[in-house]
Amino acid sequence: MNKEPFLQNFPNSFKLISLIVIVIICVFLLNLLGILIAIPIWGSDIIKSMTGGIRLDIKDNISFYKFLQIFNHLGMFLIPSIFFAYLVKGNIGRYLKINHRPKIFTLTTGILLIIVCLPLINWLVTMNEMMTFPESFSYIEEWMRKSEESAMLFTNEFLNVNNVGGLMINLLMIAVIPAIGEEFMFRGVLQKLFKDWLGNAHIAIILSSFLFSAMHLQFFGFIPRFVLGMLLGYLFYFSRNLWIPIIAHFFNNGFAVIIYYLNNNKITNTDIDKLGSVRNDYLLIIGSFIFSIVLMMSIYKREKIKKKRIIKKEDF
Repeated sequence: MNKEPFLQNFPNSFKLISLIVIVIICVFLLNLLGILIAIPIWGSDIIKSMTGGIRLDIKDNISFYKFLQIFNHLGMFLIPSIFFAYLVKGNIGRYLKINHRPKIFTLTTGILLIIVCLPLINWLVTMNEMMTFPESFSYIEEWMRKSEESAMLFTNEFLNVNNVGGLMINLLMIAVIPAIGEEFMFRGVLQKLFKDWLGNAHIAIILSSFLFSAMHLQFFGFIPRFVLGMLLGYLFYFSRNLWIPIIAHFFNNGFAVIIYYLNNNKITNTDIDKLGSVRNDYLLIIGSFIFSIVLMMSIYKREKIKKKRIIKKEDF
């Protein structure tokens, strides 16, 4: 007799608490493991620098920071999602909706959606960056801007590679692992958990997208990342296949990594921060918004027809 999964019959509130506990434990264990592996490679001084004991230049130790970033991401998103899915369902593939290949039409339309929404997203980036805090909270705004400048420094150093090996590592660290890990967590686990708990898929998408954006700890990029999370959330909701938002997420991140690589090798001279930016070209912004909606609705209608065919086939 098969044993029921441990968390299967617990209330959703308890499942959410369990997920938080799992994330905390996995982050601690994976970072500890990463540090233990790092000491023989980079030496004990690199560990002291993490606690402020010794200041080490970012450029000299960029490989260490990349290494730690990978372990941190695995511990925060990927491993907790897999473990949680096992505890709730027993069948990880079925719970996360990764046990079926994505349909070509839905997949290509999802990637096209990421391209089409670029003018809208970049306009939202500009609007978000223009937001200011009231005078009484100016110190918070200053802290946030300094934090984002520091994060941008790390990002630029991460992307500053000009060889194929560095490109492959960046694609793994910035595109592959985040696309799988974050989609497992925010769409595969949290969106489903909120939907089961609240009984409303749209609220679930909003909440999971809010957490997705907030997790990045970048206030001046919160709105565009929230909108991107909504698009990925609806891609998952309409397709019922987590590979669709995973591949769309990978395309979004991987495209930026490749552009930086081509720029570093003088093959192109594209400013990724201005790619798709339109300033006050509101006609293009509105067009981007409308076409994005059209693409999303085409996925919805196509998947709805497919679902009806499956039901008729099962009835027959």
